[in-house]
Amino acid sequence: MKKFFFYAFAVMTAMCMTACSSDDDNDDKKQNETVMPKPVNAEQSVQFALDTPKSPENVDDDAPQLKTIDFTESGDVLIEFKHPVSQSVVYIKDKASFNGTTYTMNGSKVKGTVKVAGQAARATRADNVELAVDIAVTFSTEKTYTYVTGEGETITVTKDAPPTGDQALDILARTWNVLGLILDLKGDDIKAFETWDAVGGVFDLETTVLKTALERDVNLSADEQKALKKKVKGVVITKTKLFALDYTDGTEDVASWNWADASKTGIRIMLKDDKMGNKFIQDATMISFAFNGDRCNMKLATTFTDNSNKKWNAVVTLQLQSPK
Repeated sequence: MKKFFFYAFAVMTAMCMTACSSDDDNDDKKQNETVMPKPVNAEQSVQFALDTPKSPENVDDDAPQLKTIDFTESGDVLIEFKHPVSQSVVYIKDKASFNGTTYTMNGSKVKGTVKVAGQAARATRADNVELAVDIAVTFSTEKTYTYVTGEGETITVTKDAPPTGDQALDILARTWNVLGLILDLKGDDIKAFETWDAVGGVFDLETTVLKTALERDVNLSADEQKALKKKVKGVVITKTKLFALDYTDGTEDVASWNWADASKTGIRIMLKDDKMGNKFIQDATMISFAFNGDRCNMKLATTFTDNSNKKWNAVVTLQLQSPK
């Protein structure tokens, strides 16, 4: 999982919060008293964290082990896997439905069921439960692994149900659609301020951010350029403290998060393993939010040095909208 924001927020991300435009400042002042309806699956959101990682039925040397299963506010499942040899982390995202004590997945990447043994799925916060798992998961390598509990076998997990009555969480935790992006990029005697709209709900990093970076003489390696050749289709934020960028190629870059301060107008992201870190986005990067009706401006900042030792400062604002 070397790709967390990886260079995906590489050039695109940014430094100096004061570099924002006056329009952006006006948006920041509208962040109070925003009320949006809860996503339709908010009551079913929960994280199951396994006490012991579950190996697949078809094991190879570095077969991914199942660690956590998150059912999100927007009716998705985010499943965390860790490779025991390389120690790299990968997430698989798909759609899920809930009925009684059973979560069912029948998407292109995850098929099967997760059943909660002996009690309703929404028990008390951080309650110990047992799961009966029967799923087949297809990874980006197009290899499919099966994770099945045998007859009489269950997986003991710790369940983390989101707290209720937290307005900031109710507003933030959902899958956001992408409307556009604002990039404020500054280097040695070079500046760029660009605004782009998403097309059909998809934001193309290559034809916007990467193109602008190269035009402004940001010296990126071939791998860095390749990582920016992606299309963002959504931002997933969960009450169980996951933050994900959702790409059209079926991959996700995922971090955990915590509130940055008591005001709850910003979060800090924590990379899931050391392979996600890079010279652009480090651990504890801060992301701030400004709300206006059903829209949200998500802003983060960074300073980085490119391959020709030029220093760059940038502020990126991703413009989001809550699904109707």
